Amino acid sequence: MLSLTRTRLAVGVLATVGLVAFTVLLLAQRGSSDHAVIGPIGSLVMSVFANACAAGAARSSRGRQRLAWIVLAIGVGGWTASNALWCYVSLGGIAPISNLSVANLGYVVFPICALAAAVAIPSRDDSRFGIGLLLDGILIAASLLIVLAILARGHAGQTAQTVSVPRMLLITATAVYFALVVMSFILVRKAEPGRKLSATLLAMGYVVIATAGVIVICDNHLYRVPNDLIILGWAGGMYLVTLSGIASRPGPDLDLGFSQPSSRASLWLPYLPVFLAIVVGAVHFWPASGSESFIFGACVVLVLTTLARHLLLLDRKRRLLAAVSDAALKDPVTGLANQRLFDDRLAHAARLHVHHAVPVSILMVSVDDFKLVNETLGYAVGDDLLRSVGERIQANIPARDTVARMTGDEFAILIEERPEVAMHVAEELDQAFDEPLTINDQRLDVRLSIGVASAPAQLIAPLKPDQLLRQAATARQCAQSGSSTNIRIFTPDMDLGLDAGEAYDDGIARLQLLGELRRAIEDGLLNLLYQPKFGMMTGSVCGVEALVRWQHPKFGPLEPSEFLPLVRAHGLMDALTDLVLSRAVADASVWYAAGIPIPIAVNFWAPTLEEDTLPDRIMSVLDAHGMSPSLLTIEITEDLVVADLPKARTVLNQLREAGIRVAIDDFGSGYATLTYLRELPIDDVKLDRQFVAPILHDERAATIARSVIELATEFGIASVAEGVEDWETAQELRSYGCDAVQGNFFCRPLPADEIPHVLPSASLMAR
Repeated sequence: MLSLTRTRLAVGVLATVGLVAFTVLLLAQRGSSDHAVIGPIGSLVMSVFANACAAGAARSSRGRQRLAWIVLAIGVGGWTASNALWCYVSLGGIAPISNLSVANLGYVVFPICALAAAVAIPSRDDSRFGIGLLLDGILIAASLLIVLAILARGHAGQTAQTVSVPRMLLITATAVYFALVVMSFILVRKAEPGRKLSATLLAMGYVVIATAGVIVICDNHLYRVPNDLIILGWAGGMYLVTLSGIASRPGPDLDLGFSQPSSRASLWLPYLPVFLAIVVGAVHFWPASGSESFIFGACVVLVLTTLARHLLLLDRKRRLLAAVSDAALKDPVTGLANQRLFDDRLAHAARLHVHHAVPVSILMVSVDDFKLVNETLGYAVGDDLLRSVGERIQANIPARDTVARMTGDEFAILIEERPEVAMHVAEELDQAFDEPLTINDQRLDVRLSIGVASAPAQLIAPLKPDQLLRQAATARQCAQSGSSTNIRIFTPDMDLGLDAGEAYDDGIARLQLLGELRRAIEDGLLNLLYQPKFGMMTGSVCGVEALVRWQHPKFGPLEPSEFLPLVRAHGLMDALTDLVLSRAVADASVWYAAGIPIPIAVNFWAPTLEEDTLPDRIMSVLDAHGMSPSLLTIEITEDLVVADLPKARTVLNQLREAGIRVAIDDFGSGYATLTYLRELPIDDVKLDRQFVAPILHDERAATIARSVIELATEFGIASVAEGVEDWETAQELRSYGCDAVQGNFFCRPLPADEIPHVLPSASLMAR
């Protein structure tokens, strides 16, 4: 939502009134003695307005956005200087200069600076976006320069030796303006919803100025005083630049989050002028003789075919990357934003709140009695219910707000509005569920519990995004626990009265469990199970994954998800990893000594990869048991962040040079899916079960899984599917080109002594 200060609003109104007055005066005084000076003076006034607004936008921006506006303001300054010179000559009664002058060069400064400003345009997901945009602009400008030069030469009937330098400068500037139009379009498509207006106005300004340039090029009398239409075109272009500067909003830092993905139109547009230039050039320079025409035509076809093939390859890679990006940022069940994307946008909103007082509120929403639906109707119906709830929430929330599925039946809504607006949205959302949902021809009444939390207008301490999220969750929990209303706004007393006794008891139990876990790790009381992986082509066992289990004396067998958070939070991960690695290598060495070399995979905590001593630690364990490094795979747990990617890359390269394989585990479930593929040396990718399980009935999930496998194949990376629980899913994965599968359908996790006796999968061998 655009918010204007009084000063900016006043400048915008003044510029609008000035343009209208200038247009009326210019047209009314046509034929009078004053007409010759009205045009230069009006153009100068509009360019001064544009210069001031561009400088104001640069002052209010920061980082690379500020640099882009500074460069653009310099360009507008060149235009203003040329208008000032034109005004001076007109007021002095001297005829316009017919040869190359400072005025000609000044007008060229603006498009060149606007083109150069592309390098400084910030993009939070691609640090080289500006360079790519500049190259697109040069490609478009060069193509259109060829087209315009050929057309102007043919129209004027001039030979190449008699084309004047001012005319060529005008053609060059016009070609650059059209390139700027396309660049602005790409920028608008990539910009976030609240930041499209400024780029759109700038693109409109370039269109108006470029159109005026084409009119001048088509006019044989280049040195004559421009007509009223051309003058109004120049003034209108500067007016739109003025509005663009007024509408500019400060952008976030580069590394703060994600921007909009590139569209197919953004990919194809820069190449359309290239096709046009080839066609126009081929028609204009087509040889007269038959043999030369044949060779020339073959060359044209070759160039066009190569260009078309390059575009198809780029489009295919764009679709693959878009599918993988969608997997990283979207919830696979509902198609809404996932927690990673929501956290990023919340951090962005918190930054804008701190620096620019932009209001921010959060709604935490849960589905009452959802567990009962899962237990009585099954998990498939539960997923259908979540999809229907997500669709209805999305349909009743403004498009500019972010709706995300967090975990289970919990949804979060980010609203960059005042608290009263957020409360109004919550009430409308509650009313939207008065009508039952239809699930598998059954009508289900759904009741939501909604918690609302808003950032205070006056900050005493810096706003922490997780604190606001916790406040909304607390309010939602209060609404859910027997409240008279199912909508609650967070108040400070909620933290004090909410399960204080239970929190104390839980704290005691947590401390006791932590002590028992420490002793279990120190005494080696944790157990390992191994789940085989089967090759798709042969059906034989191609490796096993080591899975740690804790047989608790009171609670029985505990899964890693039940105790790993304690391990990570209290610095026990290195000790646990060393225990698992030593035990797994010892078991594998026994299999190897028996003539059964089965590769093993061990999960490593992502931050461990930043330790220089990791390769020596692993190699010492392998040497102690006489095991070949080629039988070991290090699986990076992808739901945790690698903070120092260069250090991790160095460590992994050392491991791979020693013969150890590297894999990404739970691919698509964590923080850095594409970053890991690009930055780290990877041998295997293991698709997370949340993308594998629904591929038979969910087209989106199938597209994501297929795209990940195709992308891995293009990178020379083996793909492994986790959580395969039926033969139909395995068949579908085989058709995608998946290399290996792992799941209880083929073999459940087994103790070490049973692994050598695992037989090849009969179903895979039978094909």
